[in-house]
Amino acid sequence: MSKYLSRSRRRAFAAPLVSPDTTYAGERAAPYVAPALKLAKTLTEGWVRQVDGIQNKAVISSLSSTGVVKNAACDYTSTDSLTLGERVLTLSDLTVMESLCRGTLLPTWAGMTGARQDMSAGNPEFVQFSLATIAGYAAQDVENGIWKGMDLTTDVTGFLSDDATFDNTGYRASILAAGGTTGSPVAAEKIISSGGFSATNSQILGTTGCFHEAYNQALTSCPAILNRPDIAFYVSPKTAGNFMQALGQSGSNQGVNTQGVNQAFASIQYLGIPIHVCPGMFNDAIILTYEDNLVVGSNLNTDYTNAAYIDAWKYDGSDNVKITMKFGLGMQVGIPGDCVVGALTGVITDQ
Repeated sequence: MSKYLSRSRRRAFAAPLVSPDTTYAGERAAPYVAPALKLAKTLTEGWVRQVDGIQNKAVISSLSSTGVVKNAACDYTSTDSLTLGERVLTLSDLTVMESLCRGTLLPTWAGMTGARQDMSAGNPEFVQFSLATIAGYAAQDVENGIWKGMDLTTDVTGFLSDDATFDNTGYRASILAAGGTTGSPVAAEKIISSGGFSATNSQILGTTGCFHEAYNQALTSCPAILNRPDIAFYVSPKTAGNFMQALGQSGSNQGVNTQGVNQAFASIQYLGIPIHVCPGMFNDAIILTYEDNLVVGSNLNTDYTNAAYIDAWKYDGSDNVKITMKFGLGMQVGIPGDCVVGALTGVITDQ
């Protein structure tokens, strides 16, 4: 095979001078591709297990036990109580290909930085500003993709859907539900009562609220996870907002500490369990599990990541600069049975 087509060879390029046409590959792409991945809030906060350096697939191993302590005897009394589980995390190849008009972006950059007006689009600071701007928007898509999936030509499967739609079809194809049915689910599933995500009459705080219902399901299906130090609820900003609003309205609108809604909740929890507010989560959805059980993988720091800044105006007569990024993203769950997924009946119940 030609050396120019080989992808198995590791490359460590010397630090390049930033020129009007610059490509960063392999290790040198990390400062530009990493923000596109790692600025997603779920990853920034460390609310999932992150595995980088994957080239295509990775095996996520788990070990569970039904009990290893037995009565004393002269011989081994192993009854195969230890179970080794393996689930494969497969990356989806993703790309960012954006064309930006210099006439629009350059004045914006100059205004934000106070740069001299005679600085050109090839200035190293402008190149970094352009890459960082696109990386920020890419991070928003990554955050959504982690939970909702991405409805692309080849779908990216998220924890709760594979097509960015929270219905029964999308949910049953998700990481947490694939291969299961209503009667025989993969993860522990709980149908949340109508209004269980709502602040109306403080229902979200009560026994028919989504947090109580998910917690109760964990007591029945997977009580051991309640002892995990990294256990957490995962909800959307809307659900978290309804929860805080209900706290402020509780006690005849006196609220927590009798301050009503005139207070800030730096962090919220339910029965001592932290509530992680993930911008990419669906509304009317709740997950209860531990952080190490949800796995997000990427090919960061491998030869398969690439970022490039191209001064297209030099070649095609336009006034554009072009930015490309190439990376891989994939999700997987360690032990599906250690997850509780709560949603409304239309999502959980198979048609």
